[in-house]
Amino acid sequence: MRRNLCWLAPAVLTALVTAYQAATPQLWRDELATWSAARRPVPEIFALGQHIDGVTVPYYLLVHGTIALVGDSPVALRLPSLVAMTAAAACTALLARRLWGPFPALLAGLLFAVLPVISRYAQEARGYALAMCFAALATLLLLRARDKGGWTAYGLSVAALGLAHQLALLILLGHAGRKKAWLAAVLPAVAVVVPFTLLGLGQRDRQLDWLSRADLTTLANFPETLFLSGVLGGAVCALAVVASHRRLLLTAVLPVLVLFAVDQLITPMFVGRYLLFVVPLLVALAGRGLALLRPVPALVVLIVLALIGLPVQNDIRRTHSPFDYRGAAAVIHAGAREGDAIVYAPRDGWQFTDIGLRYYLGNDLPDDALRVAGPEENDSLWATECPDPAACLTADRVWTLSADNLETGRRAGVTDQLTTATQAVLARSYRQLQVTRIEGFTIALFVRS
Repeated sequence: MRRNLCWLAPAVLTALVTAYQAATPQLWRDELATWSAARRPVPEIFALGQHIDGVTVPYYLLVHGTIALVGDSPVALRLPSLVAMTAAAACTALLARRLWGPFPALLAGLLFAVLPVISRYAQEARGYALAMCFAALATLLLLRARDKGGWTAYGLSVAALGLAHQLALLILLGHAGRKKAWLAAVLPAVAVVVPFTLLGLGQRDRQLDWLSRADLTTLANFPETLFLSGVLGGAVCALAVVASHRRLLLTAVLPVLVLFAVDQLITPMFVGRYLLFVVPLLVALAGRGLALLRPVPALVVLIVLALIGLPVQNDIRRTHSPFDYRGAAAVIHAGAREGDAIVYAPRDGWQFTDIGLRYYLGNDLPDDALRVAGPEENDSLWATECPDPAACLTADRVWTLSADNLETGRRAGVTDQLTTATQAVLARSYRQLQVTRIEGFTIALFVRS
């Protein structure tokens, strides 16, 4: 019973903690992209992958199935991540149990459950929680395969890891061994991922154009970035080093260093959330580090770390985004009349303002006056706008929804995010009736003059 309790209790605790207020944070831009993609028919998801998010197609297919079964509420969209993070807690504890026994396993699993980063990405409709789960599972199955065989199960877990998040395959740097069985298991698994990798390589410039190259300060601050708290990140990393398991520590650290090198030498891509798959490994090591203390001090340290994380736990349950899509939708819904039109700005950015408004208002929103082809018709995440706004803006009342520019820190004005042609039409034929400021957005209503 004790051997099972050491992983079962953390899994239950993780499920309870991560499910708490899982519906409260509104969807942010990446989750809106998930919703837009995953609600399409399967052939259209593959068509989307030919132009954007090719590496994310397997995850979109998974969420497509979830939507078919339980709908597209925030909790429904986040359900795969919630389940995967619960499983990741169990796998983390089982990994620690295999290496050091039940007590380190229990400490590792409980620490995993109370870390804010776990709740944050359990409540995220993207593939990061799945990558964390399969990274822990693959490492666990690798240890078992080396002792008892079972390389097929290991290979399947590696394939699932790569399909969840391709950069997570960097974990293989630490898994690599001399056994031919390892190579025989890994090669077919990697081959499954290669088609999506090729799509991603062709889309690199579009996908990563928002990134700048990291520096040594970024690398030094990585524990804080990864764990959402400098104190917690430093504590987990220090305990991981104390555990003195060189192979597992290298498995966790090598992906970080290699991705940083790629960022410096090839293309900027050093992003904290891209490396979340190393968290279970570091936490398993930290459980061993805690267990080197006596039981009572170890539990006290665990409780202190949980308390330190409470403010962050509270923050991540308020919002995931600097853009209040739900608030903007409420303002427009309250003031809109039949026959109103709406204009979004900017239309080609990563804010996905039009997708956010459609998610929160469904079809009950003003006519998208400038749209001539939607994201679905374009096999992308962006709509195509009318080249002649004067001909397309015929409504008597026009809403403008302008998003702040996070890259420059510039707050959106009433019309400055609109195209020059659209600004000219509004200035010539309309007068501003009202303006409202919502976090991340400036909303205005124009009426024909």
